[in-house]
Amino acid sequence: MAVALPTGRRGQMLALVIAVLPLLLLWFGLVVPLADLYGERADHLTQRLGLARRMAQVAAELPALKDRAAATAKAGPPPPQTLDGASDAVAAASLQNRVQDMAVTAGARLTSVESLEAGAAGEYRRIGLKLSLSAPWPVLVGLLQAIEQSPLPMVIDGLQIRAASAPVAAAITGPRSLDAGFTVTAFRVKAPQGAQILEKAP
Repeated sequence: MAVALPTGRRGQMLALVIAVLPLLLLWFGLVVPLADLYGERADHLTQRLGLARRMAQVAAELPALKDRAAATAKAGPPPPQTLDGASDAVAAASLQNRVQDMAVTAGARLTSVESLEAGAAGEYRRIGLKLSLSAPWPVLVGLLQAIEQSPLPMVIDGLQIRAASAPVAAAITGPRSLDAGFTVTAFRVKAPQGAQILEKAP
């Protein structure tokens, strides 16, 4: 028994659906998966290219890094960051020698140097000096800069500056001197517990 197909408008719509349906199935069943696969491979290729560029950059920097390491090895160990000394008194004497050498180099005259009481600062001991000096302004500035730029980290605090007394000022020809006072603090590594007991023993 033959089936009569619709004619007219309905027949045209049915023919269009029959023609388009295979194309849709082909699109979603083959083209879309292939496009997704292509996108994934393109992303993977982009990542590999980026990794290759980074590796090439690292390889190009390797000679400079080797030269820098060799220069660092020739320069020797880095400067000490703490004071040497088995006790607070020895560390204070070392700090005083450093500051006096800086003062002589800068051309300043220390009028007094007083050791402050050492104190605990975490794993370190705080070693301080109270300084008084008389020097012209450029010399004072030079001394302060030398202390701040020292390889051994030191902290300047309590800076006070005033005009020098008349006898001192009159004895100096040239720029008028100033009287200044400030504290200088550095640190030493705290000794182990057993060494601290021996250190405090009379």
